[in-house]
Amino acid sequence: MICGFCGLDFEEEHGKKGCGGCSGGCHSVHCPRCNYKNPLEAGVVKKLRDIFGKSVQKKELNNETL
Repeated sequence: MICGFCGLDFEEEHGKKGCGGCSGGCHSVHCPRCNYKNPLEAGVVKKLRDIFGKSVQKKELNNETL
């Protein structure tokens, strides 16, 4: 996921979940760099990121070998 404040691209599991400061429980992921409260990514967004992220990585590898 990408932090909406500082732009850091980080894995959701590296962020801080459940800060304890939100009423009703925290349902966000806090950025490990700036602690900004980011909403959880929807499952569809994660799936698209996986699909397109892999195709971009493959394209970059192909360009390096040429």
